[in-house]
Order: sequence, then C-alpha cells, then structure tokens
Amino acid sequence: MSGYLYVKAVIFIVLISDLYRKFTVGDPTPKPQLDLPPLPPSSTTPGPGLGPAPSLGPAPGPSLGPAPGTASGPDPENPTVVPNSYAGEPDEEARSSRDYDRDRSQRYGPPYESDDVYYRDRSRYQDRPYNYDDRVNYNNDDDRYYSDRNQNNRYSGGGPYSNDDERYYANRGRSPSQNPYNQDDDRYYARNPYTDDRYRNDDRYRNDDRYGNDDRYRNDDRSRYDDRYGYDQDRRYQAQNDEIRRYLGEVDSKSSQECFLNVAAQWNFETNVNEASQLEALTAQQRYSEFQRLVWDRMRVVDRSSIFDDKLFRQVNLMSIIGASALPPDQLDRYNRLINDMLVIYNGASICAYEQPFHCGLRLQPELKEIMAKSRDWDELTWVWIEWRRKSGRVMRELFEQLVDLTNEAAKYNNFSNGEDYWSFPFDSFSFKDDMEQVWNEILPLYEMIHAYTRRKLREFYGPDKINRNAPIPDHILGNMYGQSWSNILDVIIPYPGRSFLEVTPAMNAQGYTPLVMFQLAEEFFLSLNMTALPPQFWINSLLEEPPDRPALCQPSAWDFCNGQDYRIKMCTTVTHKDLITAHHEMAHIQYFINYRHHPKVFRDGANPGFHEAVGDAIGLSVSTPRHLQTLGLVHKSVDDTAHDINFLFALAMDKVVFLPFALALEAWRFDIFSKKITKEQYNCHWWLLRERYGGIKPPVLRSELDFDPGSKYHVPANIPYSR
Repeated sequence: MSGYLYVKAVIFIVLISDLYRKFTVGDPTPKPQLDLPPLPPSSTTPGPGLGPAPSLGPAPGPSLGPAPGTASGPDPENPTVVPNSYAGEPDEEARSSRDYDRDRSQRYGPPYESDDVYYRDRSRYQDRPYNYDDRVNYNNDDDRYYSDRNQNNRYSGGGPYSNDDERYYANRGRSPSQNPYNQDDDRYYARNPYTDDRYRNDDRYRNDDRYGNDDRYRNDDRSRYDDRYGYDQDRRYQAQNDEIRRYLGEVDSKSSQECFLNVAAQWNFETNVNEASQLEALTAQQRYSEFQRLVWDRMRVVDRSSIFDDKLFRQVNLMSIIGASALPPDQLDRYNRLINDMLVIYNGASICAYEQPFHCGLRLQPELKEIMAKSRDWDELTWVWIEWRRKSGRVMRELFEQLVDLTNEAAKYNNFSNGEDYWSFPFDSFSFKDDMEQVWNEILPLYEMIHAYTRRKLREFYGPDKINRNAPIPDHILGNMYGQSWSNILDVIIPYPGRSFLEVTPAMNAQGYTPLVMFQLAEEFFLSLNMTALPPQFWINSLLEEPPDRPALCQPSAWDFCNGQDYRIKMCTTVTHKDLITAHHEMAHIQYFINYRHHPKVFRDGANPGFHEAVGDAIGLSVSTPRHLQTLGLVHKSVDDTAHDINFLFALAMDKVVFLPFALALEAWRFDIFSKKITKEQYNCHWWLLRERYGGIKPPVLRSELDFDPGSKYHVPANIPYSR
C-alpha cells in the first residue's frame, strides 16, 4: 500500500511541475515568417530588370533575382506566351462573337485564376490553418465513428451501460429521458443539502466581490503583456504585407514592360506576315515566357499564411499559375511543337471541288465556308463535309493523344489534378461542369422547339427520304461546317418569308459607309453611355482595313499593349451589316481595357474567360435591334410589327441558342478526355454521342474510330478552352 501511495505522490509532483512551467514560463509562440527576403536594388540598365537580363533578344531582358532564401529558378526553353489580345477564330461563322474574338491568353499563358483554388485541394497548401472542410474528417457525427464502435452489435443498445437501453430502466420506474441527477427531480432536492433555500439566502454563502479590490488578485501585468505581444504581432504582419505589396508593385511594373515588348512583336507579325516578323514574334514569346517562369518561381515560395489582405493574396495566387509554361523545358518544347504541328495540318488542309477533280486547293476560308453557307445540294455538302474532316482531323489524331498527356502534366505542375480542373479553375466554381449542365437544362425546352421546327422545315425542303421526322438532323445541311450556327439557312427556315429580317448592308453602301465611319459610330455609341473617348493613338495605330501591300491575319481582335496608353483593333473590315456589329463588339473590348488600365496587370484581364465575350455580345445585341438601326438612319420605315420581331428574334436564336449545345458538347468531350473517363479508342464515338445528346445532331454518314472529327475544329488543335 505504501508503494502505491509513493507512486501517486510522484505523479502528482510531476503534474504540478508541468502546470507551473506552463503558466509561469509559457510555450514559445512561433513568429510568422515570410519567405520573401528584401529585394535587390533595381537595375539601372535600360529596360526592366531586377537583376542580370537574359540575352534572349535585342532588347534588355527582365530577370528576377533569387528569391529570398532560395536559389534562382531554372530557365525554361521554348516556352509559350500570352499576347494580351482577343483574336478571332479563322474557321467559324462571323455572326458569332466567338468567330471574332479568340482569347489569346487562354492559348499562350496563364488563365484567369482566383484564390478559390486554394480551397479546392488543401493538400497543395499545407501552410493554411484549419478550415471548415477539416471538420468533416473529425466530426463525431460521422456514421463511421459509431459503426466502428458497434461492430457485430455487441452492445445493441449503444453500449452495455447506455442510458437509452430500456432494460436499464426496467425496474427503476423512470423514463429513460430523465437524468438521475437532474435538478428538476424532487428526489434530488430532498437529499441534496446544497439546493436548500436556506443556503441560497444566507449572506455567508453569497459570491460577492470580496476580492475585487485586492491587488494581490489582479493580473494587470499579464494583460498588458498580452496586449503588447498582440500589437507587436500585428506590426510584424503589417510589415510583411507591406513588403509583399512593394514587391508585387515592382513585379507589376516589370510585367507591364515585358508584356508591351511581347505584344508589339505579336502585332508586327499578325499585321505583316513574313519570316522575319515570325522569328521576332517567337523570340519575344520565349522571352516573355521566361519572365513569367521567373515570377512563378518567386511566387511559389511566398508564405501565404501571413497574407491577410485579400487583394494581395489573390495577386500571389494568380501569379502562381502559369499554365503550360510550368512544364520542364523539354516537355514544354514538345508541347509547343505538338500544337504547332497540328495547326500546320489544320491551316494547310485543302480539298478538291465536288465532281471537279482538277479544281483543287479549296481551303476552309473562304471557299469551303462559302459552299457550306450557300449550297443546297445534298451531295455536294456531303462531299465537302467528309473531305474536310479527312484532310484535317484524321491526320492529327495521334498528335492530339500526346497533347492530352502533356496538358494533364502541365495541370499537375500548376497543382491541379488534370486538365479539366485547370480549365474550370478561372470560373471560381467547384462544380463548373454541373453548372453548365444546369443552365443548359433551363434553355433546353426552347432549343427543343427550335430543333423540331427546323427539322420540319428542312424535311419539307430536302424530302422525307433524306430527313426522318424523329431522327437527329444531319450535320452538313445546317449552313456551317460544324453545325454550330444555323443563320445561313434562314432563307429555308425563316418563319415569315415575306417579312425579311433586317439587313442594312444595302443602306450602308448607299450612304457611303467606310470602315473608319463604322468604328466612329461604335465610338459614339460608347460615348453615349458616358464611356471614355479613344486616344488619338488608337486611330493612328489600328488596322481597320486589309492592307493591300502585305499579307495579314485578318481575324478581328482587340489588343492591349499593357502600358495603359496603346490600344488597337486589327480587323479587315468590309461594309456589311455583320461587320458593323463586329466593330461595336471589338470596341467593347477596348473600352474594357481602358476602364481597367489603373489596376495591376494581373487584374486587367476578364473576371473569367467568358466575361469579355459576354460584354461584347451584350453590346452586339443592343446595336442590332431594329430601333437602334433606325436611329442610325439605316432603316427608314417602321418595322415595329410582330412578323419583323419574330424574324429578328428567330435569326438571333439561329446564331446564339443553337451554338450552346455545340459548345457544351465540345467542352464536355475534352473534359471527359482529360479526366480519363474515356480512352483514346473512344474519341470519335464519344464525340458524336455528345453531339446527339446535347444538340440532336448526327453525322451525314457512318463514322468510325479511324476518323477524328473534333480535330477539324480550330480550338482542338490549338488547345484553346471553349467555355466562354
């Protein structure tokens, strides 16, 4: 017995000693550290630089010195870049906004990211504190917690001593809901002397403030110490955030200068296509990508747990994701070569004319596009549809399979699980694919009515032997190479043929419109909305007509030269109704650039990849209304009647509504490939399953896995997301 008491005494002394140390000495609190040391002084040499400039071109190059406490990052080879423009696509209908504006930053560099990626995968950010998601892992309400405790039902009542077991109360005469020590039980008061009112009213037992004025019981010194420590900690955090803010400001200045050099080189190439300008553009592209890689290496070592400014945290987060440029140099070079090889196949594809074997060299633009839009010959349309896919998509199938693997690899280097997560990230949604499905299901009833009406009209035109009243519509008779816009067959399916929809091209020609006048009208439209007037440099530097003395890439695009002053539009404008709408669309991008010029460069892009296009489309819809065209003097008689209104709205639906199932199918197809839900042996079959599921469209002839029909669409070989 004495030995037992001795052991208890020893344990008691140890516990008392430990408590004494904790309350008198205290555990040391680690101070927050920022993995960003003081920056070296700025270089005094020409051009941006925080250190020695890499010799990548004629201009002095940028360099970020070694990160605080870290070694300098590796220099990649042949990376890609983001020219800050919105370029059009060479293969689509001009009526769609996506035909006019291709977001080049989606192809060449970092997408629009947000700080929500941090919460998408906590394993990537171990430096953040405990968050809400961790509660799930430690929640006592988890069924697994109780299932483990009740294995084999050894304790069927929740345990051998469970108060909920009826057997426990069988002979006690009380309800299981009662507590044997419940103060509301009269028996408790009967035997508990401390609940007696005699003691409640006795002044000797009152808990008055007898010690409130005794200095021996005060702890003012410790309170003052806690306040002082908290103040010092706040000052340290503020100093660290100020250091990050200063550093990001310096990086933003260098990024803007490097972006200007790169965009200028890309502009020179696209407005004057030759070998020299192409080499200059590639050199600038590589240079800018290396700068992005240096910034990326620095941002990765920043301690984000000490950043409590949401704006700073978002900037660091956006700079920490650079897309394919994060790949090692050898893989990045392979990635770029695959895209370039597929684009060479796409741009070089040509076919021979139907039943004219010696009339060859027909390309997608303008010959094949014109045939698909205007021909009503079933056999000719079938021939063109098949031959274009045979010469373009089928040839690049093996290259695309390799590109998928590298895209997933690049996503992992940016801390995403696969390409689907990486492409969905800019939209700030944990369920982006489901969100698109939900929106489509809301629009589906309207589309089903449009589809049924169009199928009936085409069946009347081509005959019941060609089109079944219950089957999907063949893809090749919809007026577009991809069936994504049906506006070219309005002459067949217009609801009121005698009341033609608005077409103001003749009026524009009669009134002497020029490309310059069209853009001046667009500027007046935005000035009427109290927007900013365009700077004089815009009119001097923009390319608004196709140059007669040199080749140029004519896809309409808006350009931000990253210096807050130089904005341009490149468009081979013709005096037509649709180009008038396009001019307003492109001008919307310029106004967006101008209004965001005061923000850091990383915040000057759209809020997400679809935001810019949404703004441009909204402006285009406003400009194309009959009432606005009347204010321009292009419509001289009233068209305010039901027939004209229905024709106008139906024409819009043929361009906007029917495009949605095509875009949804294309993005869902690539998401399923990136996430490995389908294998390479199912690429073509899965594509047509999705086209039929979303759009009710089928191929004109049987297809097989020898074909690769999605590859005939520009965005697939260019590896550009379509969710915009």
